[in-house]
Amino acid sequence: MFQDLKDKNIHIVGISGTEGSSLALFFINQNFKNLTGHDFSTKANFRKNYINYHKEVSLKKIKSDLKKLNGIKINYNKNYLKDLNEADFILVPSSWFRYKCNNKLKKYSKKKYFWNWYNLLLHYYQGTFIGITGTAGKGTTTNLIFKILKKSKKNVIQVGESWQEIDFNKIFKADSKSYLVAELSNRTLTFASKVKRSPDLAVITNITKNHLDDHQGSFNKYYKTKLDISKYQTKDNILFLNNKLKGIKTKAKKIYFSFNNVVVKNKNLIGEHLLSDVAAAELVAKALKISKQNINKGLNSFKARSGRLEYIGSKNGVNLINDAASTRPEATIFAVKSFPKGKVNLILEGSRYKLDVKQYLLLIDTVKRYKVRNVALSGQITRLLYSMLKKESINVVKTKSLLDSIKQLYKLSEKGDYLLLSPSAESFGEFKDYRGRIELFNKYFKK
Repeated sequence: MFQDLKDKNIHIVGISGTEGSSLALFFINQNFKNLTGHDFSTKANFRKNYINYHKEVSLKKIKSDLKKLNGIKINYNKNYLKDLNEADFILVPSSWFRYKCNNKLKKYSKKKYFWNWYNLLLHYYQGTFIGITGTAGKGTTTNLIFKILKKSKKNVIQVGESWQEIDFNKIFKADSKSYLVAELSNRTLTFASKVKRSPDLAVITNITKNHLDDHQGSFNKYYKTKLDISKYQTKDNILFLNNKLKGIKTKAKKIYFSFNNVVVKNKNLIGEHLLSDVAAAELVAKALKISKQNINKGLNSFKARSGRLEYIGSKNGVNLINDAASTRPEATIFAVKSFPKGKVNLILEGSRYKLDVKQYLLLIDTVKRYKVRNVALSGQITRLLYSMLKKESINVVKTKSLLDSIKQLYKLSEKGDYLLLSPSAESFGEFKDYRGRIELFNKYFKK
């Protein structure tokens, strides 16, 4: 299958990260000889960085993987990105452009063989490729489709940015009757044009203003990037669209979904946006001729993913809800609406490249209408939101950190209340990514 790559000089960037290490380990297992890894860490810190990016992987496997990786040439720190001009293939992580240390890569980014894991899957995977994107809900929808196919006893593999490893060995061993369900971010979709192929079945859960700093602040560029999931689909393919996304041009057959169309009810799925994800998953399953019985089984086996309206328990009668992965005001609006009026204590936190005042006004209106008891604010968004919340006579406290917000709002919460962490903004600043917020909230209440 990979004979055309065997003799190529392949360079892999970010080899301590989840994407880079998964690619490197795959090529090593395939006995590729001309491999060069790149990592901005020092050689002394490489192991520490690797463990940090692979927290859900056993130490035994990490030890085995590191031994394999140390068997290839790796350019560390001062030698980072050295000899790229000799590369036939450059493989980079989806977020490569967000880091200043990667500025040197920009001159290579227009080359045909400047690839991401997404391109590798599009080009070489033999089965039915199901790709899911959207500003919110892509991870949940991916998980739902995977569970339905799994309960239907299909050979199905799940990949995406929320998972710590991609098992390329398993993917490329799978035959034409297998299914690949992939969560695709806007960053991953910037690589769509490299192989001029699209998933057989594509899903767009929604498109709203978010991650604009990835696209020079342009919502139009972000929007077009999301649509690239379907750019190379044919009349034999299907594009599943949220019914609010009208007028999208594609050669594929279009099927619309809405939260109103949900057939199977599940107590673990609350709120309009999660029900919309269920509706999308049901229609994908129906298109694949999955029985209603197996759709039921799959959906009923679902549990919220970490940091997505996740109920982590209660403490002294206070219900603890971790929605730390919500990085947009729209997602926080949905979260607030998911719980009884007058029972929510809301934690907002983080930063935004460009604050969408209209969306935050809608959030504040929701906070007021749903009688949110208290709001805690930390991070860059405090500058905008504090005065706006005060103006509406909403109980609000400014804090120095997310941890401080958690402590203060928990003290203000009463028995039967919901302590809801739903930041409405991105995590860059206090945390490396959204996982840091998830871990902090969970760790505080599990200590």
